[in-house]
Amino acid sequence: MRRSLRFRLAVSVVAVVAAALVALSLVLHAVFARALVRQFDARLLGDAVAIAGMAEEDMHAPEFEAESLPEFERPVRPAYFEAWLDDGRVLARSPSLNAADLRRTAPGAGVDVILPDGRAGRAIHVRQPLRVEDEPGPPRVSKQFVTVAVARGTEEVAGTLASVRLWMLALALLTLFGASAAALVAVSLGLRSTRALAVEIADLDAARLDRALVAHGLPDEIGPVVAKINELLARVRESLAREKRFTADVSHELRTPLAALRTTLDVTASRERSPAEYRAAIDQVNVVTQQMQALCENLLSLARLDAGPVAVRPTDVALRALVQSCWHLFEGGARARGLRFENDVDADARVATDPDQLRVIVSNLLSNATAYTASGGTIRARGNGDRLEVHDSGPPIPPEVLPHIFERFFRGDAMRSDGVHCGIGLALVRGVADALGLRVAAENTADGGVAFTVSLR
Repeated sequence: MRRSLRFRLAVSVVAVVAAALVALSLVLHAVFARALVRQFDARLLGDAVAIAGMAEEDMHAPEFEAESLPEFERPVRPAYFEAWLDDGRVLARSPSLNAADLRRTAPGAGVDVILPDGRAGRAIHVRQPLRVEDEPGPPRVSKQFVTVAVARGTEEVAGTLASVRLWMLALALLTLFGASAAALVAVSLGLRSTRALAVEIADLDAARLDRALVAHGLPDEIGPVVAKINELLARVRESLAREKRFTADVSHELRTPLAALRTTLDVTASRERSPAEYRAAIDQVNVVTQQMQALCENLLSLARLDAGPVAVRPTDVALRALVQSCWHLFEGGARARGLRFENDVDADARVATDPDQLRVIVSNLLSNATAYTASGGTIRARGNGDRLEVHDSGPPIPPEVLPHIFERFFRGDAMRSDGVHCGIGLALVRGVADALGLRVAAENTADGGVAFTVSLR
């Protein structure tokens, strides 16, 4: 189930505070309980020492000078004591014991016991010499020992601990409630700027993409996100602008051959003509349709690249023969403009790659050279098994345009000639080269020409 960021942050803060409160409460309860038990054992020890002091050494037999001890005589929730000598003889029992005995353990710290009346309690044992009556001469310590066991119910300790737990629970709930309110307020204040940013982003549409998001007042953690969004918006604006240019250019590219087709057909159909004139008209129509087919194939190839990985079927390709077969498509147009083509690729140059995809690269490079090389110029293909270069005699590409020529939908208006170009051929070259794992680059050469290089390995 989806939750708001405010809810998640508030719940996280409350969970941390709750965990801290539980841990603190457990520690405080343990410390307080230990202190109460130590205090209770100290009370038991004091009672045991006082009762042991009532046992007196006598020349005939030890005596126990009983005193009135109300806590050991009451019928409801009484305390218990028992005193005995080392030989096991019982000197005295509390009235609450009647004829029963307390469990005898070694003297030492207090232990948890079940009292004769079934209550939970603690008992402590003390062993000390019998008291000696004052006698003339130096003080004497009796050689006889008495052991006294004192036991009390721990209901007072349990009640005190229950009260402590109740107060801790109340304080914890109060603290948790205050922390929850404080967390909600703090998170709400902290996210106020992000809500404003969300509203600003929600207002973005195609008509407002030129507006950059403002990171003023946002938390430092949100700043990089805003910067990335602004970068994305800039790329979207640039992409949309290129798309618009591309649409206009493709429309122009298609309108021109369609107009030429219609004109040729209208003129041809205007009167009866000889077979030679019909053949000439058909040849003109064929040239135009080839241009349109090349444009549509490039568009389709770009769409396939966008759709996902291109299937690559590498085979052994004779590079020189592939270049020559690609040039046949442009030979007629190049001859009409007085362009000369030289295929200087090594005769034995071979490369292991997909021939159909490599043909797309070479065809588009030759098409680009044919379109933009000045009339009467030279186009030269050179290469071996490692690289292929398509060089033309110029004019050169303007330096400010050169870094962008492989970008999709890019068209430099002043680039190398006055012709119209829709900016997909070289973008297709880069896309196919990336799919084949090849590198393609362009540079202006010292002789005023342009060289496109494809690294084949």
